[in-house]
Amino acid sequence: MPTKIIPVLLLTAATVVIAATAVSWMNPGTGLAPIAGVAATTGAEPSTGPGADPSAADIRLSISKSLSILQTSGYKFTSRAKLHCASCHHNTMTSMLEEKSKLKGISFVDTFKTQRIQSMVGDIRFACNINQPDFFVPAKFIAPYVLVGLAAEKYQPDPYTDIAVDYLINQQKPDGTFGAEFGRPPLESGEMHLASLCVRAIQLFAAPAQHKKVEEMVSRTKTWLENTTADVQQELNFQLLGLQWCSSNRQEKEKVAARLLALQHPDGSWSQLPTMSGDAYATGQALYALSESSTLLPQDLAYQKGVSWLLRHQDASGAWIVETRAFAIQPFFNSDFPPYDENQYISATATNWAALALLNALPDQTLMASAP
Repeated sequence: MPTKIIPVLLLTAATVVIAATAVSWMNPGTGLAPIAGVAATTGAEPSTGPGADPSAADIRLSISKSLSILQTSGYKFTSRAKLHCASCHHNTMTSMLEEKSKLKGISFVDTFKTQRIQSMVGDIRFACNINQPDFFVPAKFIAPYVLVGLAAEKYQPDPYTDIAVDYLINQQKPDGTFGAEFGRPPLESGEMHLASLCVRAIQLFAAPAQHKKVEEMVSRTKTWLENTTADVQQELNFQLLGLQWCSSNRQEKEKVAARLLALQHPDGSWSQLPTMSGDAYATGQALYALSESSTLLPQDLAYQKGVSWLLRHQDASGAWIVETRAFAIQPFFNSDFPPYDENQYISATATNWAALALLNALPDQTLMASAP
């Protein structure tokens, strides 16, 4: 009989904001504007109007709201899914978000962690296990997202992660690509998206005995990324992340970053496609790629504009709402994530990307502790 996990409320937003305000005043050199404490603690709108700079307190309040709804909805997703499987949009990325939140000193309680990890482990043991033909799902994006999520949870390598890594290594083509599927854009689409994620997942979980093979594999993907032009915005994001993970030189990364920055709208947002308006999925992912690659710093104007746009467009629930552009391939079920319809899965992903981008605007706790 499965163990039931009873939800416990997160720390209140007010507590988080009070703590954030105190930390921000004690550590003014964060590259962010002074704290707008009154607006944040009285329920007023964050100080992120078109002419205002984002503050650390605004960001911490935003993250506290996002974490709460992502954790709760992620629990409901795995509980209500037919096979209780984990998903990239609700679970693996939330593991990444929690890891980053700890690094940035965001306090939270998560009573759903064990269930989330168990669901990801179930994916690795069955859906990503080619030796289980009755359960194996031949969708290459599943294994790398799950492995990256498990790494964020500090899950240790085991025979099942070894099987998933071997499967991914064997998917690489001679040119360094992995043969991406394009069934459900943007989550399941893009050669650079898949190649970069596969490289990262393999690096995180490959056994030491595979070191030479992994080095050769990474080298092939690195060469391909450095000599290929991305055709859409998400591909630019993952080209930049892939170059970072493959240890490409700064010149190569800056060339891609320049193309990505050229796509930023005057209001600070990015669009998934030229025909679409700016949204949190594209904006959060772009800012995350630029910051993780160190090609854009939190104090740079382009980053500040992106952060301000995200804070202005966050729903009161803590979510960022994005409209889906993928055709449904399985029956829909509700995980109680805004807007509570077929758009909730991409909205959960967008919320994770947006929150990750906001967190990268804050200093690491280790850097704050070592500051004079």
